[in-house]
Amino acid sequence: MTLRSIGVMRGAWRSILPVALAAACGGDKPPARSPDAPAGPMSEQLGAPYDTRYSAEIEAQHGRVRVVVREESMCDVIPVTSVIENGEKRFIAGNPTKARPCNEKVARNVTVSLEVEGNTYRLGEPDQHGELVTNLSDRMLQSLYGSGPRNNSLVAKVMLRDRQGKSQELGSIPLTQLEATERRLDELLAEFRTVLDRPQEQLSGAELARAYELYEQLARFDTTDPRVAGLMALFLERLYHRKALEANERFRNNLDALNIAKDILIANRETIIIPGYVTTAIEGGVMDQRTADWARGQVAIAIRRNPTLCGPSPTSDFTWSRLNLSQPPADSRLAFEVLRFAYDNPYEKEITQLCRRVLG
Repeated sequence: MTLRSIGVMRGAWRSILPVALAAACGGDKPPARSPDAPAGPMSEQLGAPYDTRYSAEIEAQHGRVRVVVREESMCDVIPVTSVIENGEKRFIAGNPTKARPCNEKVARNVTVSLEVEGNTYRLGEPDQHGELVTNLSDRMLQSLYGSGPRNNSLVAKVMLRDRQGKSQELGSIPLTQLEATERRLDELLAEFRTVLDRPQEQLSGAELARAYELYEQLARFDTTDPRVAGLMALFLERLYHRKALEANERFRNNLDALNIAKDILIANRETIIIPGYVTTAIEGGVMDQRTADWARGQVAIAIRRNPTLCGPSPTSDFTWSRLNLSQPPADSRLAFEVLRFAYDNPYEKEITQLCRRVLG
C-alpha cells in the first residue's frame, strides 16, 4: 500500500466519521412538531356564583303567612379553548368576558323574620322546597305592634338574613289585615264551641248545618292553633261516633289510592285549596293523623252537599265505585282517596255509617 492510498483512506474516514457520529447520536429523531392549534370551537363555562340576591312570594291570609324564598346569583362567563399539546387535548380558560344570572334555586339555610318599627319576630327557616309557613298569634301581633298606640297604616317588613349574616327586605305585609283575621278566628271559635257544647241529639237541622259551615271555615285557616285543632277533633269524634285517634288504628297505605290522589293534586294544583300539610303528606306518601282528620271532615262535607255519593238512598251501602258514578269536586275526591290510602278499601263501611249519620 502506497503512502498516497493511505492518505486517501484517511480523507474518506474524515468525511464518513461525522455522519456516523450523527446517526449514533439520534440522527433518526423526527422533525419538530408544528405549534399547538385549537382542536375544536371555543366553549363557555360559568365561574363561581357571587352577588347572591333573594326574592319571595308572600301570602298573608286567615292569620297565616306563607313565604316561598328563591335565590339567584351572578356568574362570570369564561371562554374555554381546547388545544392539542404533545398529542394530548387540554383546555385553556381565558379571561371572563361577561356575567349573567346563574344558580337559580329555592333558598335554604336562611332566616326569615318580620320587622315593624324596630321590633323583630323570627319566623324560621324555609324547608327543602324553599317554603316557610307560620301562623301569627295575637301575642305575636302584640309584640310587633309594641306597647305604644296602634297605627292602622303599619306594615310588617319581611326580612331575610343569609348565610353571611347580610339582611335583605323581601316584601311587606299589612298588619291591619292580619289583626282582622285574628279577630275573625276568635269569633268562629266561640260560635263553634257553643254549638259543640250542646248534646248532638238536641241540635236542630239549622244548628247542625251551621256546625258543618263552621268546621269548613276553620279548616280553611290552615292553622296550628291548638284551639282550632281541639274543636275540629271534637266535631269529628261526635260526627263519626268514634275517637278520632284509636289505639289500634293503623294506616294501611293503599298505593293505588295514593297514586290517584297525586294525579288529582297535580291536575288541580292551581284550582283547589288544601292545607300545606295535606300536600306534603300526599307528595311524600306518608300519612299522618292530621291529614286523615282533614280528609274525614272534607268527606263529611262532600256527602252533605252531594247525597248521591252514598248511593240511591241514605240506607245504601257506600262503595268506592260511587266516586265514578257521582263525580264529586276535585278537592272532595282527593279527600276520599286520602282516606282510602290511609285505611284501604274496607274503610267504605266506615263511610257507610257516616252517610247514615249525615243524611239520616
